[in-house]
Amino acid sequence: MQEKAKILIVDDKVGNLVTLEKLLSTFPVTIVRALSGNEALQQTLNHRFALALIDVQMPEMDGYETVSFMRSSQETRFLPIIFVSAIYREDFHVVKGIESGAVDFIAKPINPEILKGKVKIFLELHEQKANLEEEINKRRLIQQQLSQGNALLKSFLHSIPDLVFYKDSIGRYINCNSSFAEFTGYSIDDIIGKTDHELFPEKIANEYSRSDKEVIDKKKAIIIEHWDTLPSGKRALFETHKNPIFDSHGIFIGSIGISRNITQKHFDKVELQKAKDDAEAANMAKSMFLANMSHEIRTPMNGIIGMTDILQQTKLSSEQQEFLRIISLSGNNLLTIINDILDYSEIESGGIVLEQIDFRLNDPFDETIKLLNYKAQQKNISLDLTMNDDLPEFVNGDSLRTKQIIINLVNNAIKFTEKGGVMISAELLEDSRNKVKVLFKITDTGIGISEEGKQRLFKAFSQTDASTTRKFGGTGLGLTISKRLVELMGGEIGVDSDTGVGSTFWFSISYNKASSAGAIDPNVSDTKSRVNDTIKILLVEDNPINQRVAVYNLKKLGHYVDIAENGVEAVELFNQKSYNLVLMDIQMPVMDGMEATQKIRKLERKNKANRSIPIIAMTANAMKGDRERFIKYGFTDYISKPFKKIDLEQVLKLT
Repeated sequence: MQEKAKILIVDDKVGNLVTLEKLLSTFPVTIVRALSGNEALQQTLNHRFALALIDVQMPEMDGYETVSFMRSSQETRFLPIIFVSAIYREDFHVVKGIESGAVDFIAKPINPEILKGKVKIFLELHEQKANLEEEINKRRLIQQQLSQGNALLKSFLHSIPDLVFYKDSIGRYINCNSSFAEFTGYSIDDIIGKTDHELFPEKIANEYSRSDKEVIDKKKAIIIEHWDTLPSGKRALFETHKNPIFDSHGIFIGSIGISRNITQKHFDKVELQKAKDDAEAANMAKSMFLANMSHEIRTPMNGIIGMTDILQQTKLSSEQQEFLRIISLSGNNLLTIINDILDYSEIESGGIVLEQIDFRLNDPFDETIKLLNYKAQQKNISLDLTMNDDLPEFVNGDSLRTKQIIINLVNNAIKFTEKGGVMISAELLEDSRNKVKVLFKITDTGIGISEEGKQRLFKAFSQTDASTTRKFGGTGLGLTISKRLVELMGGEIGVDSDTGVGSTFWFSISYNKASSAGAIDPNVSDTKSRVNDTIKILLVEDNPINQRVAVYNLKKLGHYVDIAENGVEAVELFNQKSYNLVLMDIQMPVMDGMEATQKIRKLERKNKANRSIPIIAMTANAMKGDRERFIKYGFTDYISKPFKKIDLEQVLKLT
């Protein structure tokens, strides 16, 4: 709030001072008294006055002398002073008062209206002066801040390595920074007021002018990349941002540009792209290697495991049966290791593609029980399943990967449990509009896991300790693969365990709700009986051992089998005879399984067949996206080598 204006009243008679105070009481001012000229001068040192009312006739120092002293002081040089005197009417005193520095006279006895009118005028002048001084001070402060800001901006512009420049509406340079001046080879003073055509060669000037026109036409910022020659003679790639400048009425008045040397960034990008291409090529080579390794290892494994299964069905001595059991166990362990390594490699490369299909939630559990129950029985431990009643019958997600996680965890639980048993359970965690979240638990009464061991769980190629690896074997990849799969399906995985008591491995998965209960083929129940019906099968396989394994198992099931050793023979036989099912190897000489399947499908369309015959791919590759790729080529489904009798039985249900 602004301070009240102050008025100095000077008179040697107290009564006159009291009268003046009463007359001035209507004004919002502070009154300061002085009974002599000396006291008045003293008060001017302590206060800043808007007006002084001074009596002329005073002892020791009269009013004239007092005003003369005031006018000689810097503080009161311009102070408005009105003489209050009984001798005002004599011209001599009026002239003397004006000469001493007074601005007006008021005669005694005082006319209140005249006094108030004149005081009011001078107070208004004082207020205007104060406002003017305040405005001047504000402007001075703003000017000072602008000056500091301009100095800071100028210092900043000249310190940055980017090229900065300003142009007016017709393309003349208004200003630029030191980096731009150094780049052009001119001084800043030489650049200001010039156009591009006055500073640069015609070709470059035309390019700059063209981008300026683009800014004007589009009325928005643009970014351009262009090669220019540096003062050193080297070529450099610049990225220039040009922005239009408009006045308060939206009229274009100029532009500002910032150019950055991105040569290194450009070459880094080129190198990065090369590294990316090399990495993709290496990844492709790795995938090809894994595919070939998968094929080359699985093909003989199919013969080993297949012939072992066949041999187990013959009459053998107890010693021979024991030897054969060891061969079978070793073969299946080797196959598990191969599968783990391939799965881990596929996950690490980001090659896992999750299926989104409707399936019965019980199926992965039932299939796990069927697969591993015999293993539990061999160890004389129980394997039980409990599923809460509130679980949905059908869900939408990846049934195969769900089963893979369950099998990994149950297999581990059986492996590390010597007595007691393993319990599989499932319960509903969340049920929202479109999703359900299911919690799975695999609880065992095995050896348990120490706190230190828990820290190593779920890490690649790691088990709880070295003795575990020696005693129980395995790659240490099962839990790592399970963890990655659970995370891919939007869930979590963990373990609760005490050494010597047992462990509970748990994981959660969020599934979409099934679109309908029709996810399962309604004819499945009807087709189960087809396993025992005699059907005609075309086996397309170039490997003699694999031929024998497949033919033995199929004939053992009571079916008729024709053999084709390549795709060409397969197409010829299919064109000559009628079959209920085709088992098609993928990699074969002369014509592979992909091409042969396409030709068979073409024959079906040509002959207008009532239904497409099931064609099952037999692959030793089992790599990323195989199922999708096979179906795209016309296959019904696929089985992975090495396959067992039970795998063939499942396939026969498709006929």
